[in-house]
Amino acid sequence: MTFTQMEVFLKIVQTGSFTKAGEEIGLSQSAVSHAIAGLESELGFRLIQRNRSGIRITPDGKRILPYIHQIFRLKEQIKQEAASITGLQTGTVRVGTFPSVSAKWLPSILKQYQSQYPSIEVELREGGYEEVEKWIRTGAVDLGFIPFPMKETEVHTERLKNDRLVLLLPQGHPLHRHPSPSIEQLAEVPFIMPKKGCDIHIYRLFNEKNLKPRIRFEIEDDHTIVAMVQAGLGASILPEMTLPNELEHVHFVLLGEEIYRTIGIAAPSSDSLSPAAKKFWETAVAWVKGEVDSNHASH
Repeated sequence: MTFTQMEVFLKIVQTGSFTKAGEEIGLSQSAVSHAIAGLESELGFRLIQRNRSGIRITPDGKRILPYIHQIFRLKEQIKQEAASITGLQTGTVRVGTFPSVSAKWLPSILKQYQSQYPSIEVELREGGYEEVEKWIRTGAVDLGFIPFPMKETEVHTERLKNDRLVLLLPQGHPLHRHPSPSIEQLAEVPFIMPKKGCDIHIYRLFNEKNLKPRIRFEIEDDHTIVAMVQAGLGASILPEMTLPNELEHVHFVLLGEEIYRTIGIAAPSSDSLSPAAKKFWETAVAWVKGEVDSNHASH
């Protein structure tokens, strides 16, 4: 069992293709197939199934995957520890993130981190909440930003910020005259429900009052939701961090009952963090908490 064989397996899982995996690693497709065949032969079972519709990781392959991630994580830790012993700061940090964190936090965090550690490479993987949680659980990333608390309890986490959920109303909507509209009032208007994320908090608000929202559309993309509100198609509720810096033709209103999504940072375990990943964790936490404190001071 070689590092090349295991790397090929990881790349196939990541890219969903033997050809793309070979291109990223610099191997021919036949060499990729040979590497997988050799690894499967040594392990004694199939890792990848290929058919007309593409490739699929087998159940046995899924059981092996976290251990291979762990091997490469340990290899990276050894490399970085050796670099710190010799006075060098090198390595790679793999970070999982979701769009609003990518847009609002990461540019500043990365700028600060790379000014301090210019030789450390940062790899970003962006996805939805569930994808990022899965990457953390399996070790596909060293650390990631997540909705807090994470479903998986056996991980190392830290709370970062409460991101307020706000009501968006079309321009001229009568509810905007109320300083803090109630859920009862909101239940009377057409509603655009965000999918995969803050919908859990929104449904809880209505359920607590034994009410149901008048859902007109269910939309996953935040920019589409804002555009639909601008077009007068309904009201919606979104986290502040997801909103564009300038909102036109939309009323931004605070609800009578404040609700938040809480954002945190997580890693498979505190021991799994390489020196470079620890520095990224510390930089991210310090920047976010500094930003939160400065916002409180300005209020």
